[in-house]
Amino acid sequence: MTTQAGETRQGPLWKQEHLAPLPIPTGQPVKDLLNLIWRKNDVYLDVGSFAMAAGWIVLSVGNFLGGIISLSVLSQYQLLGLWSLIMVIPAIAFMAFMWWLYSRAWRQPLRPPLRFNRQRREVCVTRPDGSFWFVPWERVHAIAPSATQLGPYGAGTSGALILWFPLEGQEHEPYHPDKEGWVMMTSPGSGNSAMAQWECIRSFMEIGPQAVPEPTVVPNAGMTVWQSYVHDYRKAVAERDPISVFLWEGVVGLIIVNSLLIHYLLRKKLAHLPDLTAPEAMEWSKPLPPEQWAKRSPELERAIAEREAELAGESKDPQPAVQA
Repeated sequence: MTTQAGETRQGPLWKQEHLAPLPIPTGQPVKDLLNLIWRKNDVYLDVGSFAMAAGWIVLSVGNFLGGIISLSVLSQYQLLGLWSLIMVIPAIAFMAFMWWLYSRAWRQPLRPPLRFNRQRREVCVTRPDGSFWFVPWERVHAIAPSATQLGPYGAGTSGALILWFPLEGQEHEPYHPDKEGWVMMTSPGSGNSAMAQWECIRSFMEIGPQAVPEPTVVPNAGMTVWQSYVHDYRKAVAERDPISVFLWEGVVGLIIVNSLLIHYLLRKKLAHLPDLTAPEAMEWSKPLPPEQWAKRSPELERAIAEREAELAGESKDPQPAVQA
C-alpha cells in the first residue's frame, strides 16, 4: 500500500515521517538550509547536491587527533626506539589513504540537478550518463527519517530528507518500501528541519517562485574567502556568546578544520553548475501558455484544503495562560 503525506512510522529509537505524496503543506517555513537550490525561474527549480563538507571535517579532526597521538608516541623515542616509528607509520598511511579516497570523490563531476517544472507538474530525473525521464510531481515521495543514538554523553538525534522517484516506465506503478527507484538524500536535520527543506520544493511547485528564496549555492559569493569568513564571524558574535564563537569559529574552524581552505575549494567546485543539455529536456523546460499548464489532481486539491484548514485551526487555538 502506498504511504501518504502525514503518515508516521516509528520504533524505540527511530521515526519516519512521510511528507509526500500527496505534497500537502507541512506547516514549516520555507528554508533552504543546505543551499540545494541551484537555479530558479518562473518555469522550473533546479535542485542539486554536493555534500562533502562533513567528510572534510571528519578527516581534518582525524588529522588533528592523529597528529597529537603520533607526537606523543614519537616523544618516547628514547624509551621505545624504532617501535615508536613502527607504531606511527600505519596511522599516517591510513589517513593518507582516506584523503586519497576523498580527493578522488571530490574530482568526480557534479551530477545534473533534479529539475522541477511547475507548469508541467513534472520532475526531470537525469542519470550520470545523461539519460533522463520525467516523473509526475504527485508521484514523488518525500520521507523524513530520524534516528536517536545513545552514547556515553547522552542521546543525539540525526535526520535526513529522502526524495524517491519511480524509475522510467514505472511512474504509475504502486509504491512499496522495497520497490527500486531513484533516490536523492540530503541531511538538513531531523523533524522540522527536513520539513523546512522540503517546503522549498513543495512551495515552488504549489505556490510559485516568489515563495522560495533565491539561490545561494555559494554564500557571500561577492566577497573573497577571507572577507566572507570575517563577515560570518562578526555576524556570529552579534548573535551568540563571543567566547564560544572564538572557540568554534576561530580555534576549531581555522586551526583544526581549516574552514578557509574548504570554503575556497567549495567555491571552485561550484563555480560552474551542470545544466540539462539534451534537446528533449531543453524543450520540456520552455515556458507554456497559461492555458496549457497542468492542474492539480482532485485528490491533491482536497488534501491541501483539509491541511490548510487544519493549520488555520491550530493557529487559532488559544494559548495557555501564564500564571504569575
